[in-house]
Amino acid sequence: MQQTLRPYVTAGIAIVGSGLIAATPVVTPLANTPTFRSVALTAGGTLPDLMAPWNEVFNEASRNSTILTQNFLLAPGVGFQQMLANQTQFWQSIIDDPTKIPDVMQQMQNNLDAVLTGYTLQNATGSFGLNGAEGTVGTVAVHTLSGTDISDINNIAFGHDLLFGLLPQFLPADLAPIATPLVDFLASPLSAIIIGNLGPSIAPWVAMMNSIQDGDGLNQIMANMVGGYLNGATLNLDFLLPLIAQTGLLPAGTEISHLDLALGGLLTPGDVGVGPYQVTDAAGNLVDVPAVGGSMFNSLGLTLTTGALGVPLTISIDSHAVGPIAAMEAWGQTVGALLGSGWDGKGAVAVSPPWPGIDFPTLPDMDDGGAGGATASDIMAALQDMFPGADF
Repeated sequence: MQQTLRPYVTAGIAIVGSGLIAATPVVTPLANTPTFRSVALTAGGTLPDLMAPWNEVFNEASRNSTILTQNFLLAPGVGFQQMLANQTQFWQSIIDDPTKIPDVMQQMQNNLDAVLTGYTLQNATGSFGLNGAEGTVGTVAVHTLSGTDISDINNIAFGHDLLFGLLPQFLPADLAPIATPLVDFLASPLSAIIIGNLGPSIAPWVAMMNSIQDGDGLNQIMANMVGGYLNGATLNLDFLLPLIAQTGLLPAGTEISHLDLALGGLLTPGDVGVGPYQVTDAAGNLVDVPAVGGSMFNSLGLTLTTGALGVPLTISIDSHAVGPIAAMEAWGQTVGALLGSGWDGKGAVAVSPPWPGIDFPTLPDMDDGGAGGATASDIMAALQDMFPGADF
């Protein structure tokens, strides 16, 4: 089994390494670096020819804006809404029965730990892989990694969840303590916010370089640069492949034939495993809303060819960019899921805003002494459990 999965694992190692290399300024020329072609300064003589690339940019920006807007309007500030709903329920529980104070305080602490560790995925509990999603890691990862789609057995779409789930299990013992926290961070919401905010500044220049290499005219280049700012662009990293091959990480008969990094624009929504979210419109129809989100790990794409299974096999994992707006929306939805909104899991998710659960506490009738059935000794015992050694 380990031999069968090793190509996927080594591909993940190569992804992390190439991401670090790509993030470091290169001083000396590398093998197979792209070369610029002459730029055509003339365009088609008709107005439709001139407007065609701009129409494409506008339409993609419109589609992306629709997804972002629909996600926001599902429940604006869903994380904050869920926090308020939880707090009102906690305080009502305490008012009804003060002996539940230790349980409520413990749940509050667990929620806080989940949010704090989920932001960077450092020291987070749980796991995420082929066997399912558990704990904080599982809840977060469906909002930051693309999912593997096996609905069509003849056309399986591999996602970043496959690499993330398998990589830590097969790392060498001496490498795991260093690589695992790094991979976790690359798949975290914070990494999505970082690369999402960098994207609109870098993507236009990547789009310009891609257009020049393709020999596009000036009008097309300008349209692509605007498209890069709004919708993102993909940076080809094939020039790093010789360096990866020289590391010796790949097993015999296995090679990475393509590597790229997707950079998001201002409106890029991303593509993740959770969802789609399902809501009912005014006509009673069920509407699917694609989820937004991503991460640095999710932004890397590769094509892997291996003969480890006895026959040649090519596996492609597409890169998925994320923009700054989508990254922040996804983080809010992730917080809501960590606090119990239920906006998690793979496949369609029926969602509802948490605000109907925000019922501010009310005092019980005073006939029972205002303690909801709890005696004074019960309350003192609960406080003693919370503060051992205190004199009440």
